[in-house]
Amino acid sequence: MISAVIWLLSLAGFWLLCIVTARHRKLFHLKPLSQRAERIYKIAGFILLSLALAGTSLMPNPVDGILVWFGILTFASLLISALLAVQQQRKRKA
Repeated sequence: MISAVIWLLSLAGFWLLCIVTARHRKLFHLKPLSQRAERIYKIAGFILLSLALAGTSLMPNPVDGILVWFGILTFASLLISALLAVQQQRKRKA
């Protein structure tokens, strides 16, 4: 259960960091952000990733939790990367 929460926090954090870039916002047809909004999105993304790391302290062995966190970060980033790749393919075909 803790791993699922950590995965969701990591996924949300990476998504916020992803949509901060103008290129990715344009890819998903999102409106431009102000500098203040970009800063808020970046901070929120890092906070979510930090909360995911803090969630590893709830695991029986926190040292193993950190290793699990890195593994979860890897899979969350792969999902975001795959989503970006699929969206780019769709945009090229359209």
